[in-house]
Amino acid sequence: MKLISDILQQLQRHLFDTITSSNLVYNTCWEDPRIDRALLNLNSKSNILMLTSAGDNALDYLLDDVKHIQCVDINPTQNALLELKKAFFENENYALLWDFFGGGKKSGAELIYRQQLRTLLPKKAQQFWDQNIHDFNPDSKNDSFYFSGTSGKVARTVYNQIQRKGLTAAVENLLSAKSLEEQAYYFHEIEPQLWNPFSEWLLGRHATMTMLGVPPSQRKMIEQQYKDGLLEFIRQSLQKVFTELPMTDNYFWHVYLTGHYSSDCCPNYLLEKHFQTLRERIHRIETQTFSLLQALQKSNKTYSHFVLLDHQDWMAFTQPDQLANQWRQILDHAQSGARILFRSAMPEPDFLPGFVFDNISFHPELTEPLHRIDRVGTYESTYLATVL
Repeated sequence: MKLISDILQQLQRHLFDTITSSNLVYNTCWEDPRIDRALLNLNSKSNILMLTSAGDNALDYLLDDVKHIQCVDINPTQNALLELKKAFFENENYALLWDFFGGGKKSGAELIYRQQLRTLLPKKAQQFWDQNIHDFNPDSKNDSFYFSGTSGKVARTVYNQIQRKGLTAAVENLLSAKSLEEQAYYFHEIEPQLWNPFSEWLLGRHATMTMLGVPPSQRKMIEQQYKDGLLEFIRQSLQKVFTELPMTDNYFWHVYLTGHYSSDCCPNYLLEKHFQTLRERIHRIETQTFSLLQALQKSNKTYSHFVLLDHQDWMAFTQPDQLANQWRQILDHAQSGARILFRSAMPEPDFLPGFVFDNISFHPELTEPLHRIDRVGTYESTYLATVL
């Protein structure tokens, strides 16, 4: 039985690695930059190393006038997405930026791309968007860029279920609610219809979690903490997000439930008031297609900030040696007092290598109050550490 279990785990890990290394997984970031910026204390001297994801949060950090941001991702498609966003600022056309990434679609997307944007992209990003810019066409099979990519396809499935069940108006009311009481009313109207044999089957599949970018090790973390496993965790997360946190500016859930942002509920990089500032600073963001470990091994720089998203969970249990090597490199490249930010499905960071705790200090007095108001609401914990 153990042999079968080991083989199954290896196959699951192989599937996850295959999908997340060559497909667009994240078409929007799922970490709240409002929390990040409150914890990181960014300024004009900040030199940041971070994982790319969809690039939204790197753009957000530019508003703090940081010196440089090195975005690293082993998946070239994630870097291609950030490079496309950068191109819109270099093109100096706010209206087009909003159409593509605010509305999620634009008529004539291919022509606009080839005439105005393509030459602003590095070669690898050109190769990706030459084949995929059609995802922004209104008549594409996805109907919105935010329903493309692997996580977007899951969002599209949820969106279709909402429509089939006649819940569109209730969802719109939920998203536009002016009070927590009103939100709770609409959520409790919707919630019983969210859970059915199909949705429970869908969310219980390893393939679904892989498409959402949830690695087997992170799923194992969740299942260890919740009696009914992943489904219980998802139920509790949704309950908290939709009944305890205001939805008026929760653009994370807005875009995945509707396929678009609104002018008053969107990431900072999509607000017109920030466009000129970001255009002037956009050159401060660079992308590298490496793993975080490879990027550190090749770098001769030191960094004041590291933003690791939930990447530590990806290696816990399954790749302890790589996790240890990564932390050795982080500490070797960290400036004195450097800040390290990451999120996890674990309530305590005890899965980190022992030597890490001798070199950093955690700050729960800062993270715990902010974690409670994190608009994403799908992580068990947020950690901020400073290098001693």
